[in-house]
Amino acid sequence: MLIAIVSFIVVFTIVAVVHEFGHFLVAKRSGILVHEFALGFGPRLLSIRRGETDYSINLIPILAYVKIAGEEDETEPACPEDRKYYSKSPLIKFLLSFFGPLFNIILAFLILTLIFLFVGVPKEVSNEIEKISPDSPAAVVGLKSGDKVISIDGKPVIKMAASIDYIHAHPGKVLLLKVSRGDKTLSFSVTPKLDEKLKVGLIGFSPKPIYVKVSPLSSLYYGIQQTFAMVALMFIILFKLVTGGISIRDLAGPVGIAQITGTYAQSGMLNLLHFVAFLNVNIGVINLLPLPALDGGRIVFVLIELIKRKPVDIKLENRINQAGLYVLLALMFLVTINDILRLFRPR
Repeated sequence: MLIAIVSFIVVFTIVAVVHEFGHFLVAKRSGILVHEFALGFGPRLLSIRRGETDYSINLIPILAYVKIAGEEDETEPACPEDRKYYSKSPLIKFLLSFFGPLFNIILAFLILTLIFLFVGVPKEVSNEIEKISPDSPAAVVGLKSGDKVISIDGKPVIKMAASIDYIHAHPGKVLLLKVSRGDKTLSFSVTPKLDEKLKVGLIGFSPKPIYVKVSPLSSLYYGIQQTFAMVALMFIILFKLVTGGISIRDLAGPVGIAQITGTYAQSGMLNLLHFVAFLNVNIGVINLLPLPALDGGRIVFVLIELIKRKPVDIKLENRINQAGLYVLLALMFLVTINDILRLFRPR
């Protein structure tokens, strides 16, 4: 549990700092007054003033925020009008909102590119088990990380992908697995459990990938390719959520994400980095949705300004964003309750 909490705090703080830095950079470059760049929430523990901006560390060391002039309070007499958010052009407002999510996606690209550069590109999977899912059939019968699958139902494992297909095709059927563990050969009878969504049988282990070294240029190509694939996957998930293909009960809130983060942290740095990359894409895409309180919601107001050739009243914009924030917090509360209930559900 401690690993889950610590890794969750570290990962989400990195995600938030990168996101807010995107907003911060545009604000600084466009002449908007930035009052504060803060790490964490709650009472201030430490603050250093550089120029006109306070750089703070607060008591609750998770997430981050940037406070810029005129974005939430238009009545700041000490600040010149031309240095406030609402006085800027639609292009600046768009870039200010867009660069937060963009920086999350860029971070995902950088993480993936560095993985491909230093580790390589996964070309296939080996017969070695890398990770066992908790409470899965594999965990119940005693399979362990590091075991090498020799045969399934007497058929030698030549290509692990083909053996996995065989497992998928036999939900509910007892399979005999032979594995090597050190200098021992062990046999396990295990029954794949039917996954209702995927419609396949799963034992609950992940095979270790086989990586192939690639050139720096190829690393960039694979980084771009994988980042776009993650973005596309997010849109597919959102589409299924809207059309009912995915239930809101399948979503993970802070508790669920903390649990998932801890699982990836325990499975090794490489798996954790892949998860951090996907989480950044997740945050980036979701924040671009045209919903109040999100960056995409602010972009909608910019588009309205462009069409009407007149800024939306900042008080009205803030009221709509505040209402959207309440809705998002209510949704977060429901998802968190579901996370907690999921912890106590029988598996």
